[in-house]
Amino acid sequence: MNTPAVRSSLGLTLVADIPLPMIAHLEYRADDPYAVAAAFDTGEDEPVRWVFARDLLDEGLVNPAGDGDVRVVPGRNDWGEHTVALQLTSPDGVAVLEASAEDVLAFLEQSYALVPPGTESEHCDLDAALAMLLGA
Repeated sequence: MNTPAVRSSLGLTLVADIPLPMIAHLEYRADDPYAVAAAFDTGEDEPVRWVFARDLLDEGLVNPAGDGDVRVVPGRNDWGEHTVALQLTSPDGVAVLEASAEDVLAFLEQSYALVPPGTESEHCDLDAALAMLLGA
């Protein structure tokens, strides 16, 4: 069965002494309605994968959001354009990736067309999730 999904490639800049352009492939699936999966192309054979809450991206467009491994912080770049910084923390260190707020909002709006905010629980199959957790 094909699960409805929204996919988008997002241009990013790794914030460092020498900024490095990157691409993230975002995916939002109706069968996992609270999460956004991101695969970051780093030049290695396999992309670096992170999963975080869709609400975190939404809140991070206007206010700093998130605790722990993923934080999303609104800002402006040197040209005055609205940006969103994704701060990813792992045992290997911290990466700060800057994206256009407009591009993030466009992805979120597509996800809202698929699963409107506040209706996420209607898209969860709790019985299947419990069966999987219990090994049934």
